[in-house]
Order: sequence, then structure tokens, then C-alpha cells
Amino acid sequence: MRRISELYDMYVYSTDGIFIGLVYDMIFDDVEGRVVALVVSLDEKGREKRTVPYSSVRACGDIYIVSV
Repeated sequence: MRRISELYDMYVYSTDGIFIGLVYDMIFDDVEGRVVALVVSLDEKGREKRTVPYSSVRACGDIYIVSV
């Protein structure tokens, strides 16, 4: 188990090995008590972002691997 704060700024890659960005934020469903989406920063300053449904996450360790 991990703390949510440890997951920010983790690298996000596609299942094809292409770098997508860094975890900028997470969307949490407080009724169900789970993360439902990652907000991924596509640039260094966080100006461009993309929301990735958590159901697209295929692996999470030192990096996230997502199918997009």
C-alpha cells in the first residue's frame, strides 16, 4: 500500500513504452473511496494536462504504465 502523496510526479508511459508525462493530480471518488483518474502533465510547467481513467492503468510501481 502507498500514500497518495508518493504517487505525484511519477512518470507515466504508454503500454508501447512512449513517455506521456508526469502525474500532476488525481481524481478521487470519496463515495467509493478510490482513485478514478490520473491528471497527467504533458509539459514541464503543467500547462497542458490530460486525464487518464484509472481503469487504463496497467501497472504501477516506480512508474505508471497506461493503455491510451
